[in-house]
Amino acid sequence: MTTKKLTLEIPKELFEELEQLALLKGDSIESVIILSIATSLPSFRQKANDLDELLSRITEDNLHGEFDIGEPVGREIF
Repeated sequence: MTTKKLTLEIPKELFEELEQLALLKGDSIESVIILSIATSLPSFRQKANDLDELLSRITEDNLHGEFDIGEPVGREIF
């Protein structure tokens, strides 16, 4: 297995929380961070798959055209 090196900048408060969690678990902060990232990956992957599934359901019959939302009321530009 090949490995890659990653440098990660996180807010001080988050680092301190992760450091406390690592201390409570008796693990290194690096292993706690890697475990947190690894356990989140399936969730991220599922969200991407959900979007692909939703986009696959777009058809000519359920696709609408543009619709008028009225005159600009602020500084928006379309």
